[in-house]
Amino acid sequence: MNKIKHNYEFVGNNLGVDFINTEVNVKGELVNLLLSESDVMEWLEQANIDADLAQGIDVGKLLAFREKARQILSQIIEKERIENDAIATLNNYLQNYKIHYQLEQSSEGYQLTNQTVCHSTADIIGVLAFELANMLASEQRAYLKRCLNPDCVLMFVDNSRSHKRRWCSMETCGNRAKVSKHYRKVKS
Repeated sequence: MNKIKHNYEFVGNNLGVDFINTEVNVKGELVNLLLSESDVMEWLEQANIDADLAQGIDVGKLLAFREKARQILSQIIEKERIENDAIATLNNYLQNYKIHYQLEQSSEGYQLTNQTVCHSTADIIGVLAFELANMLASEQRAYLKRCLNPDCVLMFVDNSRSHKRRWCSMETCGNRAKVSKHYRKVKS
């Protein structure tokens, strides 16, 4: 039985955003949670990405993709125009997106389902690039946000009904804000 070292945050409502969120702020410093191939495999497992890798994972390529993707999403959040070279880079990553279809039988009959299996680092990046591009090409782009906790760097797509979500997670940053507000109120 594999022992889980990390309990990764999946609060982004988009797999690509969740991948970007594998770099977190800890006591004012950015901490990379994907230091090794085993960390990446653990994240993929928790993200329910089927990775049957014939070759090892190139962690450096994944982290370079994460940095480019973070820059693009930050530009969206800041309402800046995405540069053409950033779009071209994302399109290059998208070339690695591979999907195949499989016929499955159920009690209601047959259905065609799409299957994505990653056999290389490029395949993994392709899946993540597709998730980001799909979000950027939809109305969800308007609801891409950064957590309002100034000590948090996590991003998310606000899928709430009112689109007024402020925190990456109520259990962490939202709760901290409530406690801090209560402390200030009691102190004054």
